[in-house]
Amino acid sequence: MLRVLFALMSLLPRGLRRHVVRGLMHGVWGRLSHAKVYGLKDLPAGPCLFICNHLSNADGFTLYRALRPRQVVFLAGVKLHGTVMTRLAAETMDTIDITPNSPDIEALRRCVELLKAGQSVLIFPEGGRSRSAGLLQAKKGVGLIAKRAGVPIVPVALTGTEKLMPINDSDMGGERLYHADVTVTFGPAFRMEDLEPEVKGASDARQALVDAMMRRVAALLPPAYQGVYAGGPAPVAPTAPSSAAPPSA
Repeated sequence: MLRVLFALMSLLPRGLRRHVVRGLMHGVWGRLSHAKVYGLKDLPAGPCLFICNHLSNADGFTLYRALRPRQVVFLAGVKLHGTVMTRLAAETMDTIDITPNSPDIEALRRCVELLKAGQSVLIFPEGGRSRSAGLLQAKKGVGLIAKRAGVPIVPVALTGTEKLMPINDSDMGGERLYHADVTVTFGPAFRMEDLEPEVKGASDARQALVDAMMRRVAALLPPAYQGVYAGGPAPVAPTAPSSAAPPSA
């Protein structure tokens, strides 16, 4: 039924289609995603590079709702265009397409341009969704973006979206949504120069840099989600939670 509905919506003009699909998704997320958001009021006012763990195809829209009304551009894998449902869902947000597990220089360049122009960008540095819910080692490209853009970097931690929309490797377009408790935690912003003591003398300076960035994400996550970055700095106490914004188109 959902596939038929999305197929029909794909025939609408782009502006109307985006409005309709976004409204539908807000309604579904509002009913199924029992979300709490931490640390939102402490975000820097200007452009930021957000880095977040990646658990599910529900992550993007969950973060979009948590950050509203702040405008953020998401770096998203091109495979989301592979099915009507994922393509229309991705279309509800502002995105830059990237080919995962490849040196997509054009996508990285576009991220830097947007950040320097005053827009915020959100990246999933692992390069794909974690099948275990634990953090995977980050790709090096995020470090290049951060160094060239020179903006504050905000670590973001997600839990629960892997239950909200579990991964279906055999049929990504057939993934279903379920009731789930979700948390979004924004940690303290930092800059690249803050990481220098941690990466000094590393044999692979670029990887050491992104690993130091991801340890800030891991510090916001429960131990079961920390994956390869377990045992990093002590977790930062987040500010009091706020409920996710009510649904709207």
